[in-house]
Amino acid sequence: MAKRKKRSSSANFALGMIVYAMIFAVIGAVVLRFLWSYMDEYEKSRPKNTMEEYISSFDENHIKSVAADFVATLDHNVQSEEQSYAVIAEAMKGDLSYAKLSGESSQVKTVYVISLNGAKLGQVELTKEEDPVFGFSPWTVSGEELDFSWLLASKTITVPDSWSVYCNGNELDASYLVDEKTPYAILEDFYDEFDLPYMVTYEVDSYVGDISFELKDEKGNSAELSGEDDETLFTANCSEADKAELYDIVEKFISGYVRFMSDSLGSTFDNYAQLRQYIIWDSKLDQRLLNTISGLNYSSSLRDDIVSITLDDSMDLGDDSYYAAATYIVDTTGQKGVVQTTNRMKFIITRVDGEMKVAAIASY
Repeated sequence: MAKRKKRSSSANFALGMIVYAMIFAVIGAVVLRFLWSYMDEYEKSRPKNTMEEYISSFDENHIKSVAADFVATLDHNVQSEEQSYAVIAEAMKGDLSYAKLSGESSQVKTVYVISLNGAKLGQVELTKEEDPVFGFSPWTVSGEELDFSWLLASKTITVPDSWSVYCNGNELDASYLVDEKTPYAILEDFYDEFDLPYMVTYEVDSYVGDISFELKDEKGNSAELSGEDDETLFTANCSEADKAELYDIVEKFISGYVRFMSDSLGSTFDNYAQLRQYIIWDSKLDQRLLNTISGLNYSSSLRDDIVSITLDDSMDLGDDSYYAAATYIVDTTGQKGVVQTTNRMKFIITRVDGEMKVAAIASY
């Protein structure tokens, strides 16, 4: 029978060292785990660290959570929820910071002011958890109040009352109207005397960021605002045939008006008779010009010659009525020679029995 060999002392020593090392490794791992947990709970027990984590937590879900009540107040007829949240998320990409409100904080509650790009955004409240770990009580966010009202914007648009205004494909109804009688600037001299068209003004004020208006005229055609002289888009509605007729009556009126006002050849009543064929009889304009006759003998000009007449603007007012504006240049011969003047005149012109007649004038 063979004898069992005895394990050498060196082998026993090596094995012992291995076992010893493993024991220490396990103990070390346990200690490290304990230390890591200890340090983690210590870090959690510092409110500043909780705030650092909070500041870096503004992802899409957090923003939707904290801004939900505010977004619910917005007008989603002109801006969708997704668009609203996108604007808020973009704004939150700024510099977020926080500062402790010592007067409102205690041993179990810490309150911080949250600022965005240096402006107050709201405040956050931290409270300690009731069950301490390793003697430390972690801080957690127990309340947050953020104000996004500074993002609110408003926008107005003025259009003819027969036009339609859309936002996001939705038509604005009468609830958006803030002024149903917005005068055309070019017609302001004539509203007291005539029943003329007005525009209407819409206002949208419960949205964030920016919105764009889509316009359609009375025929359903889309139109775009230039941003410079929007009223021209609404008033430049005369056909070429209308413009030709308007120029004809304006040219005839101005020629007769200059001849009449200069008292050419001293034939005041003959001159007015020539002018009157282009005027609506017994109108306020007719009466006004008749009243000027008595003062025409004070005219100091010897002769007035028209150099040019230009039709600057025109508008179809509906019901066979039109607005026109013209510039005319006159050479006036007086005691000291010829003086050239540039004059501008506005007109209200009405078609009477198929013929254009001047109803009112105003200088501008």
